[in-house]
Amino acid sequence: MEKEKENLTPRPLFIFLFLLFEVLVVLFTPFRFVSALVILLLNLLGIRYWFKLKQWLTIKNREKIQQASTVAETNLAYVSEVMPVGVIAYQPTSQKIEWLNPLALTIKDQSGLTEEELLEVFFNAKEKKKKQVYLADKTFQFEMDTVKGVIYFNDITQNQLLKLHQINIQPVIGIVSIDNYADAIDKLDDKEISYLNSFITTLVSDWMNEYHVFFKRINAERFFFVSQMADLKKMMDKKFDLLDRLRAEAERQNLPITLSMGIAYGQESLAEIGSEAQNNLDIALVRGGDQVVVKELREGAKPVYYGGKSAKSVKRTRVRSRAMSTALRKIFDETGDVFIMGHKFPDMDAIGSAFGVSCLARFNQKKAYVVLDETEIIPDVERCLEEIHKHPELEAQLISPKRAMELKKEEDLLVMVDYHKPSLSISQSLYEQFDKIVIIDHHRRGEEFPSKPLLTYIESSASSASELVTELIQYQSNRTNRLDRFEATLLLAGMTVDTNSFNVRTTARTFDVASYLRSCSADASLVQYLLSSDLETYLEISHLIAQSEYVTSDIVVAAGTDEKEYNSVIAAKTADTLLSMININGAFVITKRTDGLVGISARSSGTINVQVIMESLGGGGHFTNAATQLEGVTVEETKQRLLAAINENRNQLYDKE
Repeated sequence: MEKEKENLTPRPLFIFLFLLFEVLVVLFTPFRFVSALVILLLNLLGIRYWFKLKQWLTIKNREKIQQASTVAETNLAYVSEVMPVGVIAYQPTSQKIEWLNPLALTIKDQSGLTEEELLEVFFNAKEKKKKQVYLADKTFQFEMDTVKGVIYFNDITQNQLLKLHQINIQPVIGIVSIDNYADAIDKLDDKEISYLNSFITTLVSDWMNEYHVFFKRINAERFFFVSQMADLKKMMDKKFDLLDRLRAEAERQNLPITLSMGIAYGQESLAEIGSEAQNNLDIALVRGGDQVVVKELREGAKPVYYGGKSAKSVKRTRVRSRAMSTALRKIFDETGDVFIMGHKFPDMDAIGSAFGVSCLARFNQKKAYVVLDETEIIPDVERCLEEIHKHPELEAQLISPKRAMELKKEEDLLVMVDYHKPSLSISQSLYEQFDKIVIIDHHRRGEEFPSKPLLTYIESSASSASELVTELIQYQSNRTNRLDRFEATLLLAGMTVDTNSFNVRTTARTFDVASYLRSCSADASLVQYLLSSDLETYLEISHLIAQSEYVTSDIVVAAGTDEKEYNSVIAAKTADTLLSMININGAFVITKRTDGLVGISARSSGTINVQVIMESLGGGGHFTNAATQLEGVTVEETKQRLLAAINENRNQLYDKE
């Protein structure tokens, strides 16, 4: 409109030239008066026409504006009243609703909320960084302009239902394994075996039929089932109560069996889901059995654990130990030098098992190195190192992580002892240099694990890594290859530490292995010296015990302070000392560590699953021996987290309920 007005306005130059033309016409015509009169009349008519045209254009533009306004008002009314979009206008300063469109008003009435409550729902969701709200049994996605004070929201209930349906029909594959089945039928006749098979089939099939899943018995000790995610959710809601049913019935009939499951689901192919289910079953078994491992098949997904209430559900066999010894010998034949590494701040079990593996390397004519950072050791290991330095052939095997990286060649092998989490390595950068890895551990397998180890020997039923390594040595020793006396002493010290002087986590195999080490001239008096405490350590342990308090009738927690730092040995010995007292079946000791972290050392007499608690706090370990380390928290904050974890997992703490 402004441009049209500008076009109608005469230009000064044009007016000047036009007037000059008129003057010349008047001066050079013979009838000057008549010419002047005619020109004046024409000018008046032109001016009148110009004003009329300008007025007409102004009226036309006003009509256009009115028409556009009418269209805009009509469209706005359609959007605000007819379109399925809720609109709320509010005063940004006072946060009072000024206007609601019909849909927003309907939703407010259906939800039974006041205007203030309705506005609060959106503000609470925005504060929690959510883009959705639930109102009047529907889900709405919203956008909020806090500057202009406007909220727009639309109904996405159908989309959510479609997504939920898509999730619920995801394929699920599960593999069920009967733990210790071979041991259970070992001394049974055919009739009793038939009865046992019928008992297992009936119990499992009744449970499967409750969830309407397809299943088949693959062999005597394995079942396979296929279901949908909706069925799996129901199983998870009941925490796979088949575990408790089978355990209770088996105990009533004096049968040494439990059950484990590996379950996987996702959007991938059935072949990939089935492979993941098998892997999850393997994890359940190496964690001790009597549990279920569920994991979605997608990158970054974490497994979920159920059960694990039994500390002795899976028994390792001598056949498996012999097979592992044979497999390890074959790996040694195909690799170069052997590097052996334990966890950070290694204890006697890590040291003993490391030198045990070096002995196996010697049996196979391989050069072995034990990686140790002598700046990060505990008092017990300090005494041990003093003794190792008295044996030149063993001292020569000790190297630092830096030296190990200098010596490492492409064909060399890394053996991880007494741990399986790469982040717990004495040197994670050294760990990352190796493609060939062997794991020997007795802790229940956690989520963090090397991607493709050549050999995994994890037996959570074993008392210690030293016990596992000693068994491997037994199958390779002969007249030529014999275990040295001091090496046997180190292995016995490792077993003594992790069994609290053979008071917990012991089996008949444990004592058999200890007997073998004694037959190899292991020095019990030297073991006692290596594991003894000085007066200062004893006083620090006593101080921590004085701070202990009961959480339940048989669980105690002892906590230090943020000002006082303790090494991991003191915390562990404090927990062991508490456990030796009457009516205490579980002990947790919280201390500020020398590395700045806050650590929890957990011990159990065997009736309480302390590993469940430590896993919930980011740690792990064994059913009766576990730990975790937390960063950026105080001792008191750690204590509150621990108490909350104990309360949340109380139903999974005890071996028997």
